[in-house]
Formats: sequence, C-alpha cells, structure tokens
Amino acid sequence: MDIQHIMQVVDASFAARQSIEKSLREIDRRALNAMVLVKRHGNALAGYGVVAQAFRERAASLKESASHLQETIAPLIQAHMRILQHQRFVTSFDTMIQAMAQYGLVCASLNNTQSQWQKIITQEETDARKILLRLIAAVDALQEGIEEQEYVVTNGRIEAALAEGAGAPLMRVSRDMGEAVRTVSNVIRTYRHQLESLEHESSTHI
Repeated sequence: MDIQHIMQVVDASFAARQSIEKSLREIDRRALNAMVLVKRHGNALAGYGVVAQAFRERAASLKESASHLQETIAPLIQAHMRILQHQRFVTSFDTMIQAMAQYGLVCASLNNTQSQWQKIITQEETDARKILLRLIAAVDALQEGIEEQEYVVTNGRIEAALAEGAGAPLMRVSRDMGEAVRTVSNVIRTYRHQLESLEHESSTHI
C-alpha cells in the first residue's frame, strides 16, 4: 500500500462519518417532528408515538456506533504509516547490499538487519489487517442497526396509514425518515466496499 491509498482511506473514512452523522441528525429531527404531531393529537396517535420514540433511540445508538469508527480508523492509519516507513528502511538496506555486491563485497550484519526489518514488516502487516477486520466488523454492526431502523420506518408507515386526520403529515414524516435511513445505508455500503478493497490489498502482502 502506498501513501496515496492510505490518504484515500482517510478521506473515505472522514466522508463516511460526516455523512452518517448528518443523516442521523436528520433522522432525529424527523422523529421529533413526529412526536410533536403525536402530542398534538393525543391518544389517537399513541401507536405512532411508540414508533417515533423507537426511531430516536435507535438513531442515538447508531450515532454512538458511528463515533466508535474513528477509534479504529486512527490505529489502522498509524499502523500502515509505520509499515511504509519500515519498508523504506528495507529498500535502503537493499540498495546498499546491491551496491556492495557490485564490488564483490558482502556484509552479513547488513543482510541480517534487512531480514529482521522484513520480519517486523510482516508482523505489522498482520496486525494492521486485524485492525482492519475489526473496523469492518464495526461497519457491519452499524449496517445491522440501519436495517433495524428500516424496519421501524416500515412500522411508522403502517401506523401513519392507519391514523385518521394526521395520517398525511405523518406519512410525509415517515417518508423523510426513510430517505434519511437510505442515505446512511448507501454511505455505509460504499464505505464497506472501500474497506473490502483495502482488505484484499492487505491480504496480498501477508
């Protein structure tokens, strides 16, 4: 992996987190709007009130899960930066070894040092891949939470369809909630594909 690929991962991670947090704020706002409608109409919309509350609670849970992504992203980037630095060491040793070989010279300690650095890099690549797999698992958990939200949206649409009087505004709120959830889902899916690409490249180096 080169520095350009690492920066692409950094940019993708930042963009994903920003999009997720923005969409989750929108979800929370829509849920609040729904709860205002519920209070305005009293017991007639009690069923939708339960849905709106569940929606807010799940949105808060998703926001917390999204915030934890950064805790794994930072160590992953740091691990790959160390690997790049150590690969430069190995390349420098290789250059010196080849230069000496042109004059028929062999330095055992230099060869040994190069070999030790290569072992360190191999271990670091293994460790970095473990961090990456933890990040992918965290993204998968976030995707599961999104799917649960989609289920709540469906319930909200059913309750809105059954509501009298306030059914139309509730249906709009449910539709807007659904759009916000789909936005998060698409962002997570795209980010997951980017991490899979990184995992594939990491696997070829181990």
